[in-house]
Amino acid sequence: MSLPTCFSLNTLETSSDSDRASAVSVDGSAALATPRKPIPRKGHTKSRRGCFNCKRRRIKCNESYPNCNHCLKAGLYCEYPTNIIQASQGSPSPQDAVQLRSTPGTFTMSDMRLFHHFLITGYPHLPVGADKIWITIIPSLAHNYEYLIHSILALAASHLDAISNANVGAEALSHRVIAVRSLNEALSNPAQSRNESDARMAAALALAFQSSHLQDGLAEFLTMIRGCNIIAGKDQLMNPDSAFHAFREAGHLATMQNRLSNASQFPVDTNDLDDATASIKAVGTLSLTDWETSFHNIIVRTLEFAYSYPIEAYTTFVTLYNLPSRWTHDQFQSFINPHNSTPQILLAHFIAVQAILSPILSFERMGFQGVNAPTALLGWIENIYRTVPDCFRPYLEWCRTISRYPFHRINVTQQIEYNP
Repeated sequence: MSLPTCFSLNTLETSSDSDRASAVSVDGSAALATPRKPIPRKGHTKSRRGCFNCKRRRIKCNESYPNCNHCLKAGLYCEYPTNIIQASQGSPSPQDAVQLRSTPGTFTMSDMRLFHHFLITGYPHLPVGADKIWITIIPSLAHNYEYLIHSILALAASHLDAISNANVGAEALSHRVIAVRSLNEALSNPAQSRNESDARMAAALALAFQSSHLQDGLAEFLTMIRGCNIIAGKDQLMNPDSAFHAFREAGHLATMQNRLSNASQFPVDTNDLDDATASIKAVGTLSLTDWETSFHNIIVRTLEFAYSYPIEAYTTFVTLYNLPSRWTHDQFQSFINPHNSTPQILLAHFIAVQAILSPILSFERMGFQGVNAPTALLGWIENIYRTVPDCFRPYLEWCRTISRYPFHRINVTQQIEYNP
């Protein structure tokens, strides 16, 4: 997938009956025409800065941005070449730049630094084995979709904040607000093209990754993951022409199975597995709904496999990311409700089990050339502990123990100095 090609606008040749050597009289009979002086054609200025639709239709564009008159009348999506958009807007002043943030194609210098950081080190490591789409295909779509460019900048800012002293947390949240609002508006209508479907998926996935850096981001993280699954199914992103084709079962899981089958050892601490199994089985004695029971049982099976069968453990564990997308809206909202103690305890175990499975899950990042930034996931366990009533807190003791192990920090990296 690439940016649209700018077509050249050709001048149309015209002819007129008045230029011919013969004419027809008012009564219909042929008559000799009196030679006339040629009528000079009305001069006009060629439209070299018009939108793509006018160029294709070979009509003069009034070059009104963001929508020209012809596109407005025809109900068409009006799109200009990027260089035309930038030239028509000029260089914004620092004061104007803040107001123009919501317009794709307009960037401040801080935005450009964030975009550069994303391309070099801050992009997601998924899809497994196909993460390069984030530095090739996805950026080429960003200028056309407001929600995508702001999702990229939001993730870049949170990632940079996690690995440096850049102090761009406020920018991360500002871009996130714009991205979420714009993405919600877009999702109210069906995608009109493959590029638009890929852009929606990329935005939701980038926002999910950003949520993992937010101290109170658990509910948003789960919501974005559910959104990714729904978008993938609705827009058929598993088709070969999608940038996210690698997410299909024959791609993602097959790649991981190959990596894990060729590994010599998986140092998952058996003591951790024993303690995790005892803790999650204790949670099973609580009153669980049917969908909570299904989530609980998958965690139990994951731990059973983790002792000796890493491929099966991985394959089983990742279904926990897909399961909530199959629930109804009400079931999902109940599951992520911070005041619903039982599912919150299940989610704490989900996070803690992910931590002890790091020796297996780290194979997702094999060959990944970005920087693995620390996340807030383990901190969410303490948030849950503070929220649930005292009678439920004993069910969280093992999870809290895991959250305090420094060697279980997910994606830990050293702090680096940032020079803007």
